[in-house]
Order: sequence, then C-alpha cells, then structure tokens
Amino acid sequence: MTKSILVGYDPRRVDRAPPEFGVAAAELTGAPLLVISVQAPMPVTPTAPAGMIAYSAGGVDEDLLPDCMKAIDEIEPEVRAKGIRVDCLKVQSTSAARALHEASEREDAGLLVVGSSRRSSAGRVLAGSTAERLLHGAPCPVAVVPLTWTRQGGLDTIGAAFVDSEEGREALRSAHALARRTKAKLRAVTVARVSPAMYAETETYVAGQSGKDLEDVEGEHRLQAEKELRSAVAELGHEVEVEIDAAVGDPAEVLVDLSQYFDLLLCGSRGYGPVRAVLLGSVSRRIVREAHCPVMVLARGVKRSLDELLTESPGAAAPA
Repeated sequence: MTKSILVGYDPRRVDRAPPEFGVAAAELTGAPLLVISVQAPMPVTPTAPAGMIAYSAGGVDEDLLPDCMKAIDEIEPEVRAKGIRVDCLKVQSTSAARALHEASEREDAGLLVVGSSRRSSAGRVLAGSTAERLLHGAPCPVAVVPLTWTRQGGLDTIGAAFVDSEEGREALRSAHALARRTKAKLRAVTVARVSPAMYAETETYVAGQSGKDLEDVEGEHRLQAEKELRSAVAELGHEVEVEIDAAVGDPAEVLVDLSQYFDLLLCGSRGYGPVRAVLLGSVSRRIVREAHCPVMVLARGVKRSLDELLTESPGAAAPA
C-alpha cells in the first residue's frame, strides 16, 4: 500500500502553500493526503492563576493556538474539492515539530510538507523554527515550500543537487524517478567547491617548470565533477530528458541561483549522523533558507525513499 503525504498546516496563517503543494504531490503520485494542524494541549486544571496556564508536562510553544478547528474547517473543503483522498485533522501537542514528527512515524509517511517562515519573501524558501527542527531528524523526506507558493501547471523541471556520495546519488536517483513519473525534465547539478588544494596545484616544485593557471585547475576539477555526474546519470536509464550542469564555486550559492529555474529541487542529507533521518549539511541548510522553489531533503541512508509514493497511477486516488 502506498505511503501517505503528510502536510503541516499552520492554523495562525492564511498561507495555503503547504496544502497546495501536498495536493499537487498527491495528484502526481497517487498517494493519499493527510493535513494536520497542531494546537496546544488542554490545561491540567480548569482554572489557573491570572495569566498562567498549567500543562501536564513541559512547556508549550508560545505560538500554538488553543484551538485550531476553525483553520481545519476552512482548509478541508478546499482540499477535498481537488478530488483526492484526504483526511484533515487537529492534534494536541506542546510542540508543532514534535507533533508532526510523531505523526510522520505513526503514519509511516512517505513525505512531510511544511511551509516557510512568515519572515520569508514571497516565492522564496525560508525554513522557520518548526521546519528547522523537523530538518534535524524527521523520519521521511521533508519538503519546504516557499511562502505563497502556487502551482503553475505541472512539474516541468526538477533539479537534483549531486555530489559523488551515497546521499548525493540517492538524491539524483529519486529526482530521476520523479521526473520519469511526471514526464518532467531533470536538471542535474554538481559543483566543485573552490578549495586550498586548487591553489596548491598552481604551485610548482620542479625547477624550470611553471605552475598551472588557477583557471586551468578549476577547469580540470569541473570536468572531473561533470564526468562523475554523467557516469551516475548513465546508470539511471534513458527514459528522462536530462540536462547536466557542472560548475566551480560555492555549491549553495550556485544551487540557490539555479533554483529560480526549477519547479522542485531535491538534495540529500549530510553524510553522517543517524540513519533514516533528515539531516542538514552546510549546503542543504542554506538552500532551505534561500531557494526560489520548493526544496525536498531526503532522509539519510534510505535507498529508494520516494518509491513508495510512486506505486499508484496519478489520479487513481478517489476522494475520501
């Protein structure tokens, strides 16, 4: 049975971007959709000193509303009108991040979708406190959606951030599988980071032999990175139109700049830490704070993590 797509919907805001992205993903994959809003738990005592509320355990995030039923009542008919399988519900917790993490584990979700911070610019990703906490241990891929994002047609171009590592190859493979399913173009990007080693290669230690120009050294590293990427792409088959980009520079800067041409950007977790958890590295951390398109970060060490979202035919899901 296909896994579900879980959307965290903030009841304090009118941003429909997370549920709209969730609907788009459900339509494209055939996966059922679950929209969750989190409210503060009920106080332990019916009365409390003025200005004080007592709770059963620990503190409560100050941005949680005491009741989010109104938000659920407003969003539910909008989502159901799309004609997909969906459940909308409210849950109680002392933390939105904790509630969404626990729901992802309980529902064995295939994808968790959250919105950007209220401080972000329209059309730009900026992971807020809830997203940041989920991006440090969520048990499934996490998609962060730009503020006020709206679906413009289908997924025409999917970006993949590639580095020659297990996590980088899985990001490329997942992006390829999604592009094949949605008939999108895959734009695979690899960036050779400028390093002291490159400058060392410009030096000469042999009398009478001149060192290389830095431009030549950078070109050699770019060609090597492109070779590794082309080899990885060749292993995936030829069902998808693939455009390859290889550059030298700051990987996060290059990917953020290119993200304005993508409908979705996939990247892997950092290469260390707990397996089966989403973990931000230095590059992915900046991407989820600045990208121009939705960003999906995969869980570490989970091969074919998106495959269970792609087991049904698009549009096959009937409304609940």
